Amino acid sequence: MVRTSSRIASCVLAASLLGGCHVTIQSGNTPAETSPPPPPPPAKTASKSRKPAKPDPEPTRRKPAKWRLPASNAPRITAPNVFGNGEAGAFRGLAYVIPENTKKVPSFDGLVPFAMLFTDKFEVKSQDFSGGFPGALTQNEWFAIRFEGEFKVPKEGVYQLRLTSDDGAILYVDDKRVVANDGVHSAKTADGEARLTEGTHRLRLDYFQAARGQVALMLQIGQKDKLEPLVGIR
Repeated sequence: MVRTSSRIASCVLAASLLGGCHVTIQSGNTPAETSPPPPPPPAKTASKSRKPAKPDPEPTRRKPAKWRLPASNAPRITAPNVFGNGEAGAFRGLAYVIPENTKKVPSFDGLVPFAMLFTDKFEVKSQDFSGGFPGALTQNEWFAIRFEGEFKVPKEGVYQLRLTSDDGAILYVDDKRVVANDGVHSAKTADGEARLTEGTHRLRLDYFQAARGQVALMLQIGQKDKLEPLVGIR
């Protein structure tokens, strides 16, 4: 009987310790009191001396997208004419038919090009124009050409740009008008200047030919009146 009571007391004691209860066990005539379980250890806290995490490095800056010519499905000319060739060049020209009696460089919005041609520089001296645009149209009058491309300057500075045309032409550099030589006229020269940073710049040259006759389109660049043909980069 004593053994059985001892076993019961042991089981009750174990259960009380697991449950955190205070139990009094009586064996014979002397009560026995169990002690409460020890408190759990304090939770670990982060050390105050820990250094804060380093901030993320500066994200890599994206390079600006390279400028590209707008796409066009106009056919390339199949043989050179005075304004260019149909194979390759720094400046691409798109030719458009314009209304008769046009008096100035037209708006190109809404016009559909009938021919594509290329050139590295503009050196069309005053001369008769015939033959049109081989492989596209025999258009000897009432047409306009928009040339676009890039050129490079070796150092920063103010550059003089000289434009000769027959009939009218307007020069833009980095989307800013630099030389206006517009209107119906024989070969005429106009000057402009622009402050350019070292490196690559965008060019747009709008030109139109009125009634059939002579044409001219020349563009030079330089400093202190030392001018030379503006040559593009491919």
